[in-house]
Amino acid sequence: MITSAIRALSTLLEEPMSIRDLAKALGLSYRRAAEVVGGLIQQGYLVKVNEKVGLAPTALATLFKKVSKRYDAVKLLSGSREEVLLALLKSSRIGDLQSSSKLSYRTIRRALVALMETGAVRESEGIYSIADDQDLRIFLTLLRDEKRRLSVEPYAEVVYASFDTILKRVPEGRHANGSKTAFSIFGKYGVDLHPVYEYYVQPERELRAEEVLVHALVFSETSVELTDCAVFYAKNRYSLDLRGVRELARRFGVEDLAMSLENYVANQPVPAQKRFLPWEEFAEKARLYGIPTESLLPPVAFSSFAERLSRRIKSDVSLYIFGGEAMRIRGLKRATKDIDAVVEDANAYSVLKFALASMGYKAPSGGEFTRTDARIQPSGIFVSQGLPRVDLFVGSVCNAFRLSKSMKSRCEVTEVGMLKLCIMSNEDIFLLKSVTEREGDLQDMIQLAKSEGFNWRIVLDELYRQEMETGRHFCISLLDSIETIERNAGIRAPFYGKLVNHCIDYGILESVKRLKAATVRQIREFVNYPDYRIRSRVRKLVQEKALMDLGDGRFSLNSARA
Repeated sequence: MITSAIRALSTLLEEPMSIRDLAKALGLSYRRAAEVVGGLIQQGYLVKVNEKVGLAPTALATLFKKVSKRYDAVKLLSGSREEVLLALLKSSRIGDLQSSSKLSYRTIRRALVALMETGAVRESEGIYSIADDQDLRIFLTLLRDEKRRLSVEPYAEVVYASFDTILKRVPEGRHANGSKTAFSIFGKYGVDLHPVYEYYVQPERELRAEEVLVHALVFSETSVELTDCAVFYAKNRYSLDLRGVRELARRFGVEDLAMSLENYVANQPVPAQKRFLPWEEFAEKARLYGIPTESLLPPVAFSSFAERLSRRIKSDVSLYIFGGEAMRIRGLKRATKDIDAVVEDANAYSVLKFALASMGYKAPSGGEFTRTDARIQPSGIFVSQGLPRVDLFVGSVCNAFRLSKSMKSRCEVTEVGMLKLCIMSNEDIFLLKSVTEREGDLQDMIQLAKSEGFNWRIVLDELYRQEMETGRHFCISLLDSIETIERNAGIRAPFYGKLVNHCIDYGILESVKRLKAATVRQIREFVNYPDYRIRSRVRKLVQEKALMDLGDGRFSLNSARA
């Protein structure tokens, strides 16, 4: 069982929680927490009632609760230990365990040593056995039976398997357990295909469009299949939750392909160009499904936009440009579809809104308003035929970062009539893109990190400053972004270790705040890092007087700083 699932169960032992609260407690994204909960519901551990999830009234869940009170559940069931325990139900020697589990000798030996430390396994003269614990044996038997329920048909080809999900394909016309997914149900989303296989996810479940797309990426073996995925993406791009696609893709090991899709459909370079059909063939396919390919391509640069806007402005106003347009101005991007900007106050917003309206701009129709727009909440969205879309924010960006004095001080300023055009620094654009998570943002962040003179220290300092001023924490989003950049571009932020420690500290303080007082073991349920690292950070927080050592193995927030 994966550690996040065990931690979720352990967190929910005493009382139900909403998925959002659970995600916060575990330090996971909402999407990932929802996936973990969904898998545990499928297995009979959890049940959802009135928007909260808690232990299900099943024998499996009840026994898990009993067993977890006697043993450290993470040490008992994480990784290969669960497989070794299940194999011990019918085998007792390492050789037999190898045959039944298909694990290596070294892996089994390491798992047995760890299990003996918990007291769940005993050894005598080379014979291993499960401890004399009836609840543990019954729990493992039920767990084994649940795993058998997820077994697949002999004619099915398993392409992906995890503790809660199996992706498989079967010849067309053959019956299979589970729900159809990927290319089998593309037609439901406007891309009707006739594949020679049927594609399934097991166990059976309701699927979101994001899951269908990522499953298709996992199944894709040819350039034709990947291009079909690109057509699906292009057809549904305004309704897809891009953050959800990326998180799922990371989980299923196809993060690079998901990132490539965003560039490929816009005819931008992708790392593995040969894996896709030539863009012209994609465009031909897209048109067959009613997708206007011109809507996918970056427009020509609107270099005269600022001058045209300035002629409509009736009083002095500062416009702070970030995002793709700022990158275009600096030569880091060929073109951009929209202009992202922030103003200092409502008066400046009113001046610009009036000026844009006089240029023919208006609010978008319902079909032009995306899920990403709803999430980042610009103060105003303005569109006009033949001109770039304008997303305008007031005071803060994407409902997150404030337009700080330090950000303003780093801007390159050009005055055009009564318009003061302030181009934000590459470092500030990088930080802002870590929370917007829109189409192409990660590729843009890679370009920014490669830009001449890019100063990583500014990024970290501004993060700290923003968290201090807003009382909110953006460190997890930034960490997630820079880890994705390292995996896909090999660029490692020099402050990576500091940021990880900062995120651990945040998780420790949040867990202690929630529990009022907590031991390292309890903190470990919220913070998915090794005990030694948590202990080290706890000691540091005690020295900094952020935590108080209560002297009985528990820690609490320092009342002077709480």
